[in-house]
Amino acid sequence: MNPRGLHAVIWDFNGTLVDDVALAVRSINVELERRGLPPLAVGAYRELFGFPMAAYYRKLGFDLEVETMEGLADEFHADYLPGLPDCPLHEGVAEILERMREAGVPQFVLSAMEEVTLKAAVRRLGIDRYFRGVYGRGDRLADSKVARGRELVEHFGISVERTLLIGDTDHDAEVGDALGTSVALVAQGHQTAERLRAVGCTVFGTFHELGDALSVSAARAREA
Repeated sequence: MNPRGLHAVIWDFNGTLVDDVALAVRSINVELERRGLPPLAVGAYRELFGFPMAAYYRKLGFDLEVETMEGLADEFHADYLPGLPDCPLHEGVAEILERMREAGVPQFVLSAMEEVTLKAAVRRLGIDRYFRGVYGRGDRLADSKVARGRELVEHFGISVERTLLIGDTDHDAEVGDALGTSVALVAQGHQTAERLRAVGCTVFGTFHELGDALSVSAARAREA
């Protein structure tokens, strides 16, 4: 993961760039409470959250025979989106963004979030200057982002074998595998370290650890 050997870095957004786990838990708990279902603590949420979203909602007890994912997604975002501007970057993220910029590595965002909302959130965080492209979905269903990832790679002519995808869920590992990139998962987001290690990718406890690994890799490359 030598920065100067990378052709590109693709960042996930929710739980990776932005620390929004507490907000997501509060928002899903509003939906659960309305249906008389038990609320989630953060730990339980990180054990259960995943893709596809329909499977995740079924695990929580939602009856998708009588409710639609479109309606549930709209309900979730009605509670989630007003709180998103208050969610900060994860500690250590800004340093990695700047290090990649200084190394001349193009950076991108690839998210399951609806794209207009995603771009506005990136601008509010003041990090839009770091990214050559910000790719989200055309709806709020927050399911697979593989198709958008392929469009990103094709549009920018990205050399995937020299690209690092940074995320916080097992789906990010699936996306990296589908695109052919390397993957680094950071266990500060929506899934636990144990779940992330189960997919066989490199897992870091914090973004400071990831930043240190990138620095060590770059130093070794200079010495070689």
